[in-house]
Amino acid sequence: MKTYYSVLMLSSVLLLGACGSDSTTDEVNPLGQFSLGVSDAPMAGVSQLGLVMNELVMTDAAGEIHRYSLQHREFNLLDYQGMNRHLAIDNIDLPVGQYHNVHVTIDQGDGNQGCYVEDGQGRHSLQVENGYLPIEDVEIIANQHRVMTLEINLYQGLLMEQGQYQLRHRAMWSVDNSQMGHLIGEVDPQWVASCEMDYADFTPVGGEFYHLAYLYPDSVTSIDQMADMGTTPSTGLTAPLSVSRLLQTTDGDWYFAMGYLPEGNYRVGYSCLGHLDYPTLDDISTGPFVMYKDADTITIESGPLGGQQTVHECGNGNGGHHEGHGGHGG
Repeated sequence: MKTYYSVLMLSSVLLLGACGSDSTTDEVNPLGQFSLGVSDAPMAGVSQLGLVMNELVMTDAAGEIHRYSLQHREFNLLDYQGMNRHLAIDNIDLPVGQYHNVHVTIDQGDGNQGCYVEDGQGRHSLQVENGYLPIEDVEIIANQHRVMTLEINLYQGLLMEQGQYQLRHRAMWSVDNSQMGHLIGEVDPQWVASCEMDYADFTPVGGEFYHLAYLYPDSVTSIDQMADMGTTPSTGLTAPLSVSRLLQTTDGDWYFAMGYLPEGNYRVGYSCLGHLDYPTLDDISTGPFVMYKDADTITIESGPLGGQQTVHECGNGNGGHHEGHGGHGG
């Protein structure tokens, strides 16, 4: 098995030994281009999540491994929420073909270096499951630019265990930017007020409820089928695909944003009891968590170039008010 190495310098890549530079060789080994962005959903209680990216690793159809150095590049994931993304890999050249086992290795946190999380209690080391971020299989086509985005949902995937943060793969997906869209949910203020009133006995310490929107596949047809974030839903319940915190505009209107969703049909639920929904437990069946409202079905369309924005009214909506979250990711 051969392994190819290259070094990523700024926004270009020197392919060492992978292909020649003359026109004759390029005709024999045609190239396409590849870019990868990283985005996340907003999360309460965490101020920074530092990811340190080491290598992009890809295996071609012949079983040969291609490695591209990312030079231990560090960035704060929380700076890239909703429709914004960090362009981690920018327009590198790749030989044409099908690639599998695509992933980005990261520098695991040890308390001093590598990945980390900052919360109200200081800085903590972060361990990413198996030491890498998974990416879907990629097809590189001659003279075409394949752009993908890795979405990381922190509410589902970020856990604190024995004083150390863990980031799980179950909260990650990647999507071709030409086949995805973004969702803005405008939330009925009466939903928020009623939920807080109905569950006043569950007011969290500090008095601030955790308002969350839950995204489900279209196989979910009613609120009775909506599970919480637990890893093993009870029979008849379906786990959410994504979870996003509700935000407020400067005028106090409630909304949420979910970016980089594969085109298709979904359903949305809402609850103000996010502080009672632990990612590893079935709190909706055995705990106090309740899904409060069903926001009905949503169709995400990519649009002609990808990244089309869908605005959905939850209940009576909020009069069309929400903050900007950047342009499409194409």
